[in-house]
Amino acid sequence: MNFKDYLKDRLLYILFYFTNTFLVIIIMMLDLIIRGERLNNSNIIYAFVLSFIFLLLLITIDYFKKKKFYKSINNGLEGDKGLEYIFSIPDNSNREHDAFKELLTKNYMTYENTLDKYRRNYKTQMDFNNRWIHQMKTPISVIKLILENEKVKDIDENTKKSYESIEEEMEKLSNGLEMALYTLRVNDFHEDFKVEEINLLEIVRSVINENKNAFIVNAIYPKIIAEKELKVKTDKKWIKFVIGQIISNSIKYSKVKKSKDKSIIIGLYREIDKTILSIEDKGVGIPKQDIDRVFNPFFTGENGRRYLESTGMGLYLSKDILNRLGHGIYVESTEGVGTTMNIVFYQGKSIYNL
Repeated sequence: MNFKDYLKDRLLYILFYFTNTFLVIIIMMLDLIIRGERLNNSNIIYAFVLSFIFLLLLITIDYFKKKKFYKSINNGLEGDKGLEYIFSIPDNSNREHDAFKELLTKNYMTYENTLDKYRRNYKTQMDFNNRWIHQMKTPISVIKLILENEKVKDIDENTKKSYESIEEEMEKLSNGLEMALYTLRVNDFHEDFKVEEINLLEIVRSVINENKNAFIVNAIYPKIIAEKELKVKTDKKWIKFVIGQIISNSIKYSKVKKSKDKSIIIGLYREIDKTILSIEDKGVGIPKQDIDRVFNPFFTGENGRRYLESTGMGLYLSKDILNRLGHGIYVESTEGVGTTMNIVFYQGKSIYNL
């Protein structure tokens, strides 16, 4: 609040003050007229001027007395300072402002206590979810091992196909748990990443190896095209998850297409100021009207409704992670032809170089 606003708030008081002064002079003039005397015009003007000077002096003293209070309020209103600015409001300005500060402080403490309660509940829920996901991964690993052992035995073709179907479904379950785990971890991203120079080709090969059963069962063939072993600065664990999500999507939407060519081409190449990892599939492609929304949370689009395998979170989470890492991602797709996802590692434009 500035001096102009201060005057506006006290406009009614000023009006009443001058009205009161005017009425006093009128009463004095009437009294003099009754007694047959006359009030000098210069005295009337002098009374108004003197009254105005005293009023101005009073307003000025009052404003400067409360100026520190108004300044602290203005500082709180400017920018995003958080609620802690309440404690910078000066004390003993006057009783009205002290009561105002006491109310703000009381509300702030109530807010903090409520927020702290929800923080504790949230942490408890997060800890439980993390523990539950890790516990579920153990029986999945055991089931996979049992299936691997059973598949090497002398069994009929139908039983073998059943085992492969179970194995594929277990892979989906495992990927779903992995996505849930990373969704929980991304909230504490700043505490859970490690900067290092990694070999992209090694990461890609590792992800392909982890998805080899899905490739084999669905007769999809990965092909890597790399100029050389390119290295980038990033977090190994997070970027591996992102690449895994994109390759998983490529498998998902390639296997449902009736085509002899179901290859997934993974390209690694460097440009002047960036390194690009492209993952191209020959799947069903993305409808034109859905391309701009594929990174929105829970967006499944026409393909998700048609094939009922999409959660709408994989690409959203991937983009969120890449943004936090300082990388980029964009999609190119033609419906019925295929989709290419491009991850961009900018040179000299990373959170690690800040």
